[in-house]
Amino acid sequence: MRVLNEAEVATFRSDGVVHIRGAVDEALVTEILESVDQLIQSPGRFGGSMTPQTASGMFFQDRYLHPTHQDFRRYADECGLAVSAATATGSSKIHLYYDHVFVKDPGTQEQFVWHQDRPYWAVDGSQICSTWLALTNANAQSSALQFVRGSHLWDRTFKPEYPALEGLPSTKVEQALWKGVAEHIDSFEEECPAFEEHPDLYEILSFDVLPGDVLLFDFRTVHRSGPNDGNTRRAAISWRWLGDDAFWDPKIGADPIIRDQDTVLEAGEAITDEDVFPLIYQS
Repeated sequence: MRVLNEAEVATFRSDGVVHIRGAVDEALVTEILESVDQLIQSPGRFGGSMTPQTASGMFFQDRYLHPTHQDFRRYADECGLAVSAATATGSSKIHLYYDHVFVKDPGTQEQFVWHQDRPYWAVDGSQICSTWLALTNANAQSSALQFVRGSHLWDRTFKPEYPALEGLPSTKVEQALWKGVAEHIDSFEEECPAFEEHPDLYEILSFDVLPGDVLLFDFRTVHRSGPNDGNTRRAAISWRWLGDDAFWDPKIGADPIIRDQDTVLEAGEAITDEDVFPLIYQS
């Protein structure tokens, strides 16, 4: 198991993201990639390609796999990244929120614009993070993640955008997604700036990753992924981790992977429902 050193923890806390090289064993990466290939052929209820049939490439996503796929539940335990999340956030325990698979084939032009994870989720707190495990080589040209350095410390939450629906009126977005999302979008006043247009104000961090590398980032850190203009598939899996001060914060229109009726938790309560949020690590 790869243990974070003090410099990596300091980088995470100052920048909002840290590149952990060689975080996950190569054999496990290979096994996860095989499961992802199978998933593309038989997606879960939240999965599928987001690329129009007339467009080139494929942007595949699937999420919340661990409750229904034994292999993905095992990966959450065996990857060891809950320990990294605990170390980075200073937490004594880590619960799993959900897992999320991303695949972009070469030539895929879909991108995910600048955003934070915080406005999409029905949880809140200051000790919440994601680990993005590279299953293939990737860089900014082939759609590896980019981040706005230090943006987790701004005390700002930007209006959420949704892949393939960016810039549409909130009512149109709701027609394509789920009930309540228009009200949720309209509850935010501030839109993400085009950070890349202001290099004097913002520093954009890009990472070249190898299979087994991990990008660990705060759920308040602004990030994006571009088209895959490389020559190979870009595949990754994220786990979303909830630390000590995380609490249940249901919002109308939040991502419906886990809803109020799915948990015994009341709004504002700490994450203690282990049937819904498995406890992966405890010191």
